[in-house]
Amino acid sequence: MTKPLYQIIVDDLRRDIDNAIYQANERLPTELELSETYQVSRITSKRALTELENAGLIFRKRGKGSFVKEREQKVTSSYVPNNILLVYPFLSGEITGLGDYTQGILESLEGTDFELLVQTENFLQNSSIEELTTKFAGIIYYPKSSIDSLDVLYQLHLNNLPIIILDKFFHGLPFSAVSADNLLGGQLATKHLIEQGHQKIAFGSSKREMNASSVRDRYLGYLNTLHEAGINESFHLVQKKEDRKEAFLEQIKEQVIQEKITAIVMENDVLAIQLINYLKARGIAIPSQVAIVGFDNIQAASLSYPTLTTIEQNFVDIGRVACGVVLNALTTKEEVPQHQTIPVRLVVRNSSCLNEPNG
Repeated sequence: MTKPLYQIIVDDLRRDIDNAIYQANERLPTELELSETYQVSRITSKRALTELENAGLIFRKRGKGSFVKEREQKVTSSYVPNNILLVYPFLSGEITGLGDYTQGILESLEGTDFELLVQTENFLQNSSIEELTTKFAGIIYYPKSSIDSLDVLYQLHLNNLPIIILDKFFHGLPFSAVSADNLLGGQLATKHLIEQGHQKIAFGSSKREMNASSVRDRYLGYLNTLHEAGINESFHLVQKKEDRKEAFLEQIKEQVIQEKITAIVMENDVLAIQLINYLKARGIAIPSQVAIVGFDNIQAASLSYPTLTTIEQNFVDIGRVACGVVLNALTTKEEVPQHQTIPVRLVVRNSSCLNEPNG
C-alpha cells in the first residue's frame, strides 16, 4: 500500500531528529515550508507536525513555530543482577559422589539480596554472553576433569563477571578456586595405612581423572608420604581409557595378587565401594587381605560393608567460601585469582582396620 503523504513527512523529520540534523530546541520547517517542499496541502503538513508532537518529539510555540523537544537523558543503569549461577556438569541425582556445596552457598547468601540458580553445563553452552551477564552477578562452576565451557567462561571473565571454580584448580587461568586440601588428604590416607603396618600400598584412579588437580594432588600426597616413610615401592593402579569399570576392577584384583598389595588408596568413595564389593565377591577379604581407603565421605561410605575408611571433604565449607569469594568480588570490584583449600579429616572405619575407632 502507498504510504500516506503526511507519514512521509513524519518519517523524514523523525529520521532527521534521530540523526541530530535538527538539534534540541531547533526550529523545524513551518507548515507552509513543508507543504511547498513536499508539494502537499497545509492540512497534510499540519497533520505531520501534530503526529510528531503527539509522539513527544517536538513542541510548538504559538506564533513561533515547531521546535525539537530535548530528550530526557538516559540514566546509566546501576542495576546488578541478583542471581548467582551454580553450574554442575550433570544433574545432582546422576552421581552419588556429589557433595552438598549448595548448602554452604545458600548459607553464604543468607541476609543478602542474591538468590541461587542451579543449572547444568548445557545451560552455559546454550546461553549468550549478553544473557548471562544480564541475568547473573557471578558464577560458581564445578568442572569434571577439565573446563568444557572455557570459551564461555573466559568471555564472561572479560565482561567482569566474577567466576570461581569448585573442587579443582587450573593453573594459568584467571579464575579463583576453592577445593579440599587434596594433598593433605592423600597424605592422611597413606599415613593411616602405614600405621596399620602396610608396606605395599597402591593408589587407584581412572586415567582420565588424573588430569584433574584434585585427584592428582591426592596421588602426590600418597607419593610424598611413602617417601617420608622410607617406602620406595609405589603402585599406581590406573584405569585404561578403553577399559570398562569391571575390567578396571579385575585389573586391580590381578595386580593385588601378583604384587602382593595389601592396601589401596582409591581416588574417591564411589570407586572404593565398587572395589570392595568386587574383591569380596571374588573371595578377597576386606580388610584382612586388602585394606581400602576412599575419599569424600559420601553417605554410602558409612553404609557399605565393611564400612569405608575415607577422607572427609567439608563440602558445605567449600560452597560457603566459594560463594564468599564471589560476593567479595562484587563488593570490591576486584578479583585476584587465588586458590583456597579447605581442611580435610580422616574418618577411620572397618575397611582399613578390624576395629572401627570412631564409627
